[in-house]
Amino acid sequence: FTLTGLNADHRLRTPASYVIQAAAAIARELGVDVGNLSAPAGLDAKWITECAKDLKANAGKALVVAGVRQPLAVHLIAHAINAALGAVGKTVELVEYTAPAGIGKIQELAKALNDGLVDTLAIVGSNPVYDAPSDLSWAVAQAKAKTVVRLGYYEDETGSTAHWHFPMTHFLESWGDAMTTDGTVVPIQPLISPLFGGLTDLEFLARLTGLAETDPHKIVRETFAALSSGGEEAWKRFLHDGFLASTKAATVSASFSSGALSKALADVKSPAAASKDNLEVVLHRDYSLDDGRYANNGWLQEFPDPITKIVWDNVVLVSRKTARALDVKNGDLVDVTVGGRTVQGAIWTQPGMADFSLGIALGYGRTKVGRVGSGVGFNAYPLLTTAGFIATGATVKATGKTHVIACTQDHWSMEGRAIVREANLEAFEQNKKVVEEMNAPEAPDESPMYPNPLDKAMKEAHHQWGMAIDLNGCVGCGTCVIACQSENNIPIVGKDLVKRGREMHWIRIDRYFTAPTAKRPDKFDTFKVTEEGQQMEEWIDDVQAVNQPMICQHCEAAPCESVCPVSATAHDQEGLNVMAYNRCVGTRYCSNNCPYKVRRFNYLDYNKRSLKELNGPRYPTPLLHSTEGEWDLLRWWKDPTSGMRQSDEWDLIKMLKNPDVTVRMRGVMEKCTYCTQRIEQAKISQKVKAGASGDIKVPDGTFTSACAQACPAGAIVFGDVSDPESRVSKMKKNERDYSVLEFLKTKPRTTYQARIRNPNKKMPDYTDAPWSFKEFEHKNGHHAEHGAEGHDHEHAVEEKKGAH
Repeated sequence: FTLTGLNADHRLRTPASYVIQAAAAIARELGVDVGNLSAPAGLDAKWITECAKDLKANAGKALVVAGVRQPLAVHLIAHAINAALGAVGKTVELVEYTAPAGIGKIQELAKALNDGLVDTLAIVGSNPVYDAPSDLSWAVAQAKAKTVVRLGYYEDETGSTAHWHFPMTHFLESWGDAMTTDGTVVPIQPLISPLFGGLTDLEFLARLTGLAETDPHKIVRETFAALSSGGEEAWKRFLHDGFLASTKAATVSASFSSGALSKALADVKSPAAASKDNLEVVLHRDYSLDDGRYANNGWLQEFPDPITKIVWDNVVLVSRKTARALDVKNGDLVDVTVGGRTVQGAIWTQPGMADFSLGIALGYGRTKVGRVGSGVGFNAYPLLTTAGFIATGATVKATGKTHVIACTQDHWSMEGRAIVREANLEAFEQNKKVVEEMNAPEAPDESPMYPNPLDKAMKEAHHQWGMAIDLNGCVGCGTCVIACQSENNIPIVGKDLVKRGREMHWIRIDRYFTAPTAKRPDKFDTFKVTEEGQQMEEWIDDVQAVNQPMICQHCEAAPCESVCPVSATAHDQEGLNVMAYNRCVGTRYCSNNCPYKVRRFNYLDYNKRSLKELNGPRYPTPLLHSTEGEWDLLRWWKDPTSGMRQSDEWDLIKMLKNPDVTVRMRGVMEKCTYCTQRIEQAKISQKVKAGASGDIKVPDGTFTSACAQACPAGAIVFGDVSDPESRVSKMKKNERDYSVLEFLKTKPRTTYQARIRNPNKKMPDYTDAPWSFKEFEHKNGHHAEHGAEGHDHEHAVEEKKGAH
């Protein structure tokens, strides 16, 4: 189950090893010769025929892509389909590419090492002792080189086995250049001098190969001079623009070679039927840690996996049916064996997972990486071979042991509530009020429960800040979460405290699963089905999924403000729900009274403690603890900013912080501020720019919040809602706009745009409304999308005309 599948209108739940058969069957429907490869057994033929018809109906506008883990044959089939659809030159662009000379495969290098043909082995950046395919026995092969020289960020698994290990500068400390996938040359410019005096890759290779020039800046200038004749002005333009114009590779036309496809398919055999005794293993690069290169990054370790919401761990993902067949449940430790190689990991039942398929993330189980990443999770690389990321014939054996898993979202269902609102495109076009009609019935008295004393002052303020989040654009990647953490000095707390519900992220990405109501025997009775019992429920087999970024809603009638005994949380005249940290005494009443559960409390001085001191259940006190051989209380007396971190670590932590944002201490509540520091900076800049003119209103688009700036899909829009021409104001006027828990009349400044699905009516899994909408109807007896009794007369008329 991937983010791509999560966001799809149609998703076929099938083992990864069956994809080649399904792809070949679709290609055959489109006239591509794929030989005798048959469709997967038991697959509804409509998945193939209707998908092919849809592609054919959109020839020239459609695009077929293959997953990176799929074998060469699947990628060739995808190219063949695109060629048959006339996609080349329209949705597919082919460019000239010349492969660099001397590029070989890691298998060839391993053979050369084993044959004693390598005197000096230079390794730049990579970590093959950890992540090379296990059938190469890389550590053994590498030891046969007479000299191993390594340039890397860490003294890791490879660095510790090299004869010479050199510290590598971060790319933000380096001069360099690169080429994009379309051939465009781009510069790499340093933001700061190297903190630890390391070497750039250019300097390292220049010195290793004996070049006369070893200064990376001058080497880049030489390369640039060979590509451009513009001199100094052209160099300045290159650095300013961030790319060298006219270096993009030329577009070429080409015809697909059916012979290459036939050759690739010649040795392909239909996989044996998957079962509990013949399991499939799918190894994938982790959403956060990639292949393990970011394992020492605490932000990424504590970032919840977009699908499972698990932190500080990888797991063995299985479907409900697979878990029942193996008689295992969440947290059970199992041995996974394939091809005579075994790893041990914890089970996690994942909704929407293909039956008898195991999903395991790579990048964990590091033994030498640094203070943060060592010993986190289990190493799955022993299962990876040169054959690829998908292996069949695996077996699972329970060990009888269990493992604690920290998950930030234990409950999977909205229980029929209109938290995330969805509709099908056809229904939405026929009734633009379908989103609004999911609101709760209006109460006799619509005045807010918590009136805002600054309502009058708001009318005189120059700005009114607000945010709109488009759920059509949000894919659940979580980039906004990390951007917010970086901008606002949000600490990590470690696995133990996350397990206790004490994570500190100001933004959380809620992920909900929905299913046909007929499969919900609990009828949304939350007292009958516990979080632990969800993994046993049949409804989780085939699901639709939705994402929703949840942050402080900055309610105009905020429930948190009225219960704070010291007015530490209050409202300002520009609509912000602000925090006065030095007033907060930590009653946590505000968090208890927040219906959106977006406030975070500092139970400990997280910034002053290392992960070792955050690993409970007992946490050390400065009265009894010592750091670097000195009593912590004495250290505090000498320097009140000191904590339980070693001096070198503390220096790095301080450099990490944003100087424009307060670092919170123990006993203080915190939450999203709409990046108030950016707001104030923009206002000050506008005042300086305005001078005597008095034009101090910040123009729309001058700045934005960190989350909105980082969102790759542009799903988050922040701005001045008092400006009718601002983008955020226009979004809030859209028919898809709604407030979460609007019946509380908290009047949130953060609103959402409902997600609109566009399914194909002829596909086997088609439903006339999203399952979340059907759950809502079932729970509330509210038939907004179908014009049921209880709606206004206008809607009733639309229903008679056939509106949905």
